[in-house]
Amino acid sequence: MNAILDTVILGDYTALDLLILVGGVAVFLLLFMILKGVFKKKEPSRHSQIVDCSGCGWHGTVSSFAGRCPKCNQPLGDRKAQRR
Repeated sequence: MNAILDTVILGDYTALDLLILVGGVAVFLLLFMILKGVFKKKEPSRHSQIVDCSGCGWHGTVSSFAGRCPKCNQPLGDRKAQRR
């Protein structure tokens, strides 16, 4: 087995050197993909909206279906346009 890993592949580099390089690149790519997933911005849900309440000044995210201000209970977002 050592004879295979001691084989010179390119210039002064052996098969073991290239194997270590490929393994290092694979570990680097794996860590990069994990960190990319951790720091990815979350996409807003299509069922929520970012709104400002004109009644009390509250700012935040509410549901599109039952959008009401958590402070003063006024209808917000798409609910504001509906009349019942």
